[in-house]
Amino acid sequence: MEFLLVLKVPLIVFQVVVSPILVGLILLQSGKGDDLGSALGGGGGGGSVLGTGGASKILVKATVIFAVIFMINSIALAKIFKLESSSSIGASVSEPLAPASVPTPPVPAPEGVEGAPDVPPPAPSAAPATPSNP
Repeated sequence: MEFLLVLKVPLIVFQVVVSPILVGLILLQSGKGDDLGSALGGGGGGGSVLGTGGASKILVKATVIFAVIFMINSIALAKIFKLESSSSIGASVSEPLAPASVPTPPVPAPEGVEGAPDVPPPAPSAAPATPSNP
C-alpha cells in the first residue's frame, strides 16, 4: 500500500504530460470529409510521405493508445487518493475529544439578601400605553 503512495507524484506528473498530448492528438484529427493535409496547410497532393490516409490512421492509433494510458493512469490515481484519504481518517486526532467546560456566569442574589450586589432596578418602559378597546 505504501508503494502506491510513493507513486503518487510521478503518476501526477505523467498525467500532466499525457493530457495535453491527448488533447493535441484529438484536435489534429480531421472531421468527416476533411483531409489532414489541407488542415495543416498542405495542398491536395495525393503523394504524401505516409501515403494516402496514412497520417490519419497513425493519429487514430496514437489517440487510442494515449486515451487508454490516460484512463489507466486516472484510475490508478483515483485508487491512490482513495487509499490515502481512508488511511488518514482519524490520524490527525492524537487524543480522544473531551467535552469542553463552559464557565457558567454568576447568578445575582435576590434583592434584600446580604451580600447582594448593588444592581439598579430595570428602567420603566418608555413606550406609551396602548388603549384597550372595550
